[in-house]
Amino acid sequence: MASATTPDDSDDPVTVLTFDLEDDRYCVRADAVASVFGVTDDERIATADDPWNAGSVSVGGERVRVVDLPRAFTSSVRTTARVEEPKLLVFRVTDADDAYYGWLVDDVDVTRTIRPSDLEKTRMGRHMLHVKGRLEIDGEDVVWLDEQAIHS
Repeated sequence: MASATTPDDSDDPVTVLTFDLEDDRYCVRADAVASVFGVTDDERIATADDPWNAGSVSVGGERVRVVDLPRAFTSSVRTTARVEEPKLLVFRVTDADDAYYGWLVDDVDVTRTIRPSDLEKTRMGRHMLHVKGRLEIDGEDVVWLDEQAIHS
């Protein structure tokens, strides 16, 4: 029986969606993202006690559990500058309650095709298991995030 491969198991090209959090650029597998929405009122999310579980919103009749990445990725003693119109990345997977996962981010760019062999593993420690590594896309350093690790 042939074994199944994931994008990380081979050097086949992978399409990623890039996005920003403050001055840093990140990416995630594009096929994991179902849609991107603009957020006009993020006050309830921005004031949630836990940025990793910042509440939920309704999108197209579906419940989306939100992770406030700008706050989750910064120190608790540092104030996060909020952008005027953040974006919500909604992922294809759901949790045990059939709610979709969504990440609040500052801005979403376009998709790019990369090769997993370009990924430089990082030594982020146990607290950063959601980071697959770093790579350069169009001359910029980009951190590739593992959405499955963030959702677990």
